[in-house]
Amino acid sequence: MKPLAQATPDELAAVRGVFTDIDETVSTRGRITSRAYDALWRLHDAGFKVVPVTGRSAGWCDHIARFWPVDAVVGENGGFYFYHDGTRLKRRFLHDDA
Repeated sequence: MKPLAQATPDELAAVRGVFTDIDETVSTRGRITSRAYDALWRLHDAGFKVVPVTGRSAGWCDHIARFWPVDAVVGENGGFYFYHDGTRLKRRFLHDDA
C-alpha cells in the first residue's frame, strides 16, 4: 500500500471502488455537507463502488444504505454489512444467529 500521490496512472485506472470512514472523513463535525454528498454521487455516477465502513449501529447503517449513493455499508466495526442486490437491501451479520 502506498499513498495515492505515488500511484502510477495505470494503477489509478485500475481502481474500481472506494472504502471510506464516515466520521470526520465524509462528515464534518457530525454533518454531511452538500459537497461531500455530491462527491459520493460523482463517484457513484462514474461507476465506482462506494462502501462506507463505520462503527455506527445498524439503524444508522440502514439509513445510509437506503438513502446515500453507496453500494454497501459496513457497520459496528465489521459486525455486519448491508448491500443492494439490485432489487432490495440485503443484510449479513458476522454471527447470523445473533
